[in-house]
This record gives sequence, C-alpha cells and structure tokens, in this order.
Amino acid sequence: MVQPKKVAIIGNFPEGTFIPSVFEKNSRIGGLWPTAVDHGAERRLNPWIRTNLSRFTVAFSDLAWESVIGEGELSMFPQARQVGQYLEKYTNLYIPKGVLRLGKEVVKTVRETDGLRARWTVQWTSRSIDANGIECNGPEMESEEFDYLVVTSGYFAKAHFPDIPGLAGVADRVVHSSEVQTIDDVQQLLERTGSSGGKLVVIGGSMSGVEAASTVALHLSTMDYKPPVIQSGRDYEVHHISSRPFWTIPTHLPHDGFQDNTKTQNMQFLPLDLVFYDLARRPPGPVEYGLGPLSTERIRKTNEYFRSLLGAEYVKIGSFGIGNNESEDSQPSWIGIGDDYAEYVRSGFIKPTIGRPPATPPSHPSASSPLPSSPPSNTPPVDPFIPLILDGKGTSHAEIPDLGFVGFYRGPYWGAMEMQARSLANTWVKDLSFTGPYFTNEELTQKTNERDLLRTLRTTTLPRSQFPMGDYVGLMETLARELNIPRAPIPTTAQPHTQSHDKTNHGPVLPSRYIPTPFLTPTPSDRLSTLIDRESTNTLKSLQRTITPSPTNYNLGMGMAIFRALHGQWTYTRTVTHILPSPSPSTSLPTPTRSSQLSQISGTATFHPRRTSSIWYEKEYVYEELYTNNDTNTENNHNTIVDDGDKSTRKRYIYRLTEGTWSKKNGQILIWNVDIDPFHAGKFSHGMFVGLAEKVTTPVDGDDEGIEESRYVVRAAAGAIPMDREKERDPKYEYVFRMEGVSILEWECVIRENVVGGDGVEGGGGGLVTRTVYRR
Repeated sequence: MVQPKKVAIIGNFPEGTFIPSVFEKNSRIGGLWPTAVDHGAERRLNPWIRTNLSRFTVAFSDLAWESVIGEGELSMFPQARQVGQYLEKYTNLYIPKGVLRLGKEVVKTVRETDGLRARWTVQWTSRSIDANGIECNGPEMESEEFDYLVVTSGYFAKAHFPDIPGLAGVADRVVHSSEVQTIDDVQQLLERTGSSGGKLVVIGGSMSGVEAASTVALHLSTMDYKPPVIQSGRDYEVHHISSRPFWTIPTHLPHDGFQDNTKTQNMQFLPLDLVFYDLARRPPGPVEYGLGPLSTERIRKTNEYFRSLLGAEYVKIGSFGIGNNESEDSQPSWIGIGDDYAEYVRSGFIKPTIGRPPATPPSHPSASSPLPSSPPSNTPPVDPFIPLILDGKGTSHAEIPDLGFVGFYRGPYWGAMEMQARSLANTWVKDLSFTGPYFTNEELTQKTNERDLLRTLRTTTLPRSQFPMGDYVGLMETLARELNIPRAPIPTTAQPHTQSHDKTNHGPVLPSRYIPTPFLTPTPSDRLSTLIDRESTNTLKSLQRTITPSPTNYNLGMGMAIFRALHGQWTYTRTVTHILPSPSPSTSLPTPTRSSQLSQISGTATFHPRRTSSIWYEKEYVYEELYTNNDTNTENNHNTIVDDGDKSTRKRYIYRLTEGTWSKKNGQILIWNVDIDPFHAGKFSHGMFVGLAEKVTTPVDGDDEGIEESRYVVRAAAGAIPMDREKERDPKYEYVFRMEGVSILEWECVIRENVVGGDGVEGGGGGLVTRTVYRR
C-alpha cells in the first residue's frame, strides 16, 4: 500500500492537495487582505480599498461571491475587507481542520536525498501575540519532514525600493506606495514635510504608481472642497515619473460582443477584465500561451486597440509617452488601472513625466520567501522583473521536481494560482513510488527551453511586456488543456442550461469556467461535487446577468462610466423656455402650444472630486457652477452664492455614486442641493438611473461611408424624488450623454416642471423647460 504523501506549503495556500500542511506566519489567513475595518498593528491593505479587477476574476472556481456577501450588497469590485472574508469563507468550506498551521514562521528548509528518494526538512518557530497586540517569535525551533515542498509567498510579500542615489538623505520624507493607501496616509506625509506647499513626486509607473498619484491628488482636491478648509490643495504639485510609456485604463469599458442578437444597437460598459479576457479577441482555434519578447507588430496592435477602445478624446489625457501614430509605437506600453488619473492630468493636479531618475540595479528581491537551501544551479543575480527562473508555467524547476511554486505570477492571480496548484498535483500524483524523475526527455527539453526563454527576457534591451507571464488568457487555456479541464459555456437567457459550444472562442476567461472533470457530474451523495457545482453555476449565472444587455437589467457599470467621465471642468449654456397651451379651438384637433424663451445664460461648471462623506458612497463630487448673470426667473429654485469680488454667481450641488440597495431604488447617481455650508449636502434632489449605451453611426469628415464606431448615446432618467418636494411643480429630469470611447463629449440635462404662483412668468400657467448643454 502506497503511503500518503506529505506536502509542506509555505505561505497562505488556498487549494489543498494530497495531505498538505500550510505554514502561515500570521495568526490568521489572508496575508495582506484584512477581514475587518480594524486589523490592529498588523500590516494590511486599506479595508475600504477596492480590487482593480472584478469579482469574477478575483475569485476561485468553486466559491461564488454571492455565498459570501449576499447578492443585495454585492459589489462588482470587492473591497479588501470583503476579499479577506471571502478567503475565510473558502477556508471554512474547503480546508480540512489541522491543515492550516497559523502563527508558524518557516525559517529554514533543507532538501536531503536518500538514494532516489528526496525529503524536505522544514524548520519553523511559533509566533504569539504579546500584551500590546504585536506578534513575536517564540524561542523554540521545531521541524518536520515532508515529501514535497510548495512555496506560495508570491511576488508582493516585501516592499521594494529602487536604489536611487541620494534617496537615503531624504528618508524621512520618502514612503513606499503601500503606505499611501488612504487620505489619512497622505495627510501624515504632508505633515512630515513640514511645508505648506511644494512638489510631491511619485516615482514608478505601472499599477501602484498610478494608484499612489491618484490617492494624493484626491486628498489635495478634498482639501479645497471639504470642511474645514484650512489650506488649499493647489499649493502642492503632484509629479509622476514613469520610466515607460503607459496607458491609464478605467475600470469599466465599452463592449457588445457577448450578445446573441448581433443586430441590437444597445451595449454596456463592463468591468475591464471581462473585456480584456474575452476569448473572442484571440485568433480562431486553440488558444496558445505566449511567452517571449514582443514584436513591433504586437506593440503596434496593442496601442491601436487602446486607441479604438478608449476614443480620441481620452487618448489626449490617458496615454503618456505613446506616439500619436502607429509608426511611433516602438516601445511596449504599460497599463495602470484608475478611474480618476486621466482627469487629474486634465485638471492639472497630476503632471506626468516619462523618464528615469539615476539609479543602480536593485540589491534585494521584491519577493520575500524562505527559498530552499539547495537552489537550482546557475542561479543568476536577483532581478525584480523575474526573480526566479522557473518552468512549468511558473510552478517548478525540473532539476528539483519535488519543489513547487504557486503564485509567483504578476497579474490576475486567483485563476492562475488555482491552475498552478492543479498542475503540481497532476505532476506529483504520477510519482507513486517516490522514485522520480517525473518527466520524459521531451518534457525536460521543453522545460529547459522555457527557462532559457525567461533568461532571455531578463535582457533589458529586448521589448518585453509589463509582466513576465502577461498572457493570462493563454496561461489559463493552455493549463486547462494540459489538465484535460473543459471550458464551461456561459448560459444564455433563452437556454440557461443547454447552450452548446457553437462558438470556439466565446466569453471571458474566469476561474469558474474551469472545473476539473471529476466534479462536472455531481451526485446528491457527494457533498463536495454538489457544492462545487452549485457555486460555479451561481457565478456563471451572475456573469450572464452582467454581460447580457437589457433595458431592465440593472448595471452599475454604466453609472460608473458616466460618473467617472463627468470629472473636471465644462462650459455650459442654459436656456429656459415657457411652454403655454394656446386657447382651445372649437375643433377636435390637438391643442397647439406656444413657447417663448425667457432667458439664456452660459458659464463654467466643474466637478471637483473629494473624499466620500460616508462609506456607503463609492465616489463623490462637489459640483460648482459659475455664471455671469443672475436671472431670478431661471435660478429661483437653486441655492446660489453671490461673489461680490467678481460679480458672478456660484451654485453648488453634491453628486454621489452609490451601489447596492440604494442604487437599485434611487439610481446609481444621487444629487443633493447644498446646505448653508457651501460644501455640505442639504436636501436630497433626485437620483439618476443610467441606461444602456446606444451605438451611433457618425460619418467621418463628410464621408458617408466612414463610420466612427466608438460613439454612443447614453440616456438617464430621474430616480427617486423626495415626497415632500414641491408637488405642484412635478419636476421631471432627463439626461443625454454623448460619448466617444470612454469620454463624454457633450451632455445635456432637461428639467420639465409646472409653473406655479410666484414664479414671475408673464401669463402664468403652462410649464417651464430648462435645457442645459455641457461641453468640454
């Protein structure tokens, strides 16, 4: 009888295989992900910060988010604390008792060979929490032998500082981006400088650089538009230095490729990962994993795709260091995910620069992990881009077949981790007698070539992608094929359970579409397979509701896309017209109406972002309007502030983006009148339900055959209006947004309301129509 194999897993490993023992140095699972708002002295992510990929990608295949949070308050982009709760739920459902060894910090691993059989000795110390709530190591060392070792501590276990000459001299004013997560973090940084203004420099591109610069800019904007206003944020300048050209990508992007009816003109803005990981973007046939330097053609096509997707208006403020034409695209561009960065650039809060401060090569790894005492031969110096040269798509090194890695992958790692763990288990299960090796000569050659290719990628003169294993779709599809895991179809509205594979490549890649074969046919007596089937099915049904456009299908993405694109300054023209029915004729024909324009004014309107006033709001603006003449007939319903200094009139509202139950009842965007305090929300005005986008075919340069494909019209209607509002007026709001890509080029708000006594309208009766048109 073959004895069960023992696997030592260093790090918080989500997927159990064989008889595993998981060593986690912290007293709770989740690593940097918190489970509550207050996580004590432990280093954690800001509990309110949101993931930059949707819940469909930030998930494992066998646990639906609906089972963790509940569908009513479920967000498309989970908060960090919710991710921690997800991991706790997953542990309770799938990890057997006794597997997790919490509070055990591995300090050394040793590989010893006895004939053909290798064994791993793992040594660790136990950590405890002292009276101050701080974890500390115990004095005693413990050890145990295992058949296999898996390292799962990943890339981001340790903050990385570039080795920049002179940096040590200003260490008291330098922080890592992980320490700039909240508005309070930024305020503490400003206080440390001891200055009332100056330049704040963010060094580094990619994701964290964009996020850090945006967080600082939000705080500076909040300083001017949230009481008490002590100092203007405009006294500071935010300079962002990136060594590479880059795009900033909003979290919601236009997409219509998942519809069954190709003739429909409606489409949605969907989470960026559902758009980017759409299999329809790949050529017909099996999807292959791409690894290696990038060709000029690939670079050109990537930038061309972003230009088409985002639109010409957004490209002006959302691309940096990228040529204006295809022939200039010689260097690979990076991607930063952020809804606000581009508009901060337009408004002047962020000043991006493509360049590099003088630096020497880094002298320490960006990942922290207890590596084995017997590393693979020819180990090169540490490289933060590719710290480890591995084969098996980041899971192993063929020279040490009983050592595995999971999570050494920079990208959407939930699905990748799952697939890597399955791949290791599939390899090791073949070693029934512990004799090894586990690979044929052909497989060994392939693995050697894979490692050689990664070494080539370390050559900085070659064009390479932002991440060393950047082809997430190819990685998932190739591993699934190697493991004989079929890709599940996405159910349709018409045929929720019977859709055939009528399209070779259809829908986005996400973990729940890849369930191992043993769990595809659940039986009532098998609790595990039944549970997995239920959870994966719930996720796919939720996905179907998200990606299928319908006028009645509530979609936060449209509200988020519109709210994001309002950021910044607009010019406007407001026309007020009095509509008065003519005297009724003696015939039965419809009664004609006559109208008269009462006034027309123009000015500027600016949406200033600020920190939200409540955790229940996603984002918040102070809307500030400045116009040059004050007409009491047109402005009598608004809160106005007269500025005697420039003889103009200011008007303010508070705009808020919300999600969950509030948004379903009142609208995704909520608008308040301003109270006596010029920055405090007073009376709730109305909500705004944002509908689907409708494609517009616009001739280009007078050529009837030329079509601008990225233009859309989005309509919104008023949501809830308070019952105590002036019922006699019966105001009705209509909004129309004209978009190109992800930008609003022009939008208008039409208010129709009854004329009541005291409005000062000659003739009385009838109605007022106030039409305001906004343009950049």
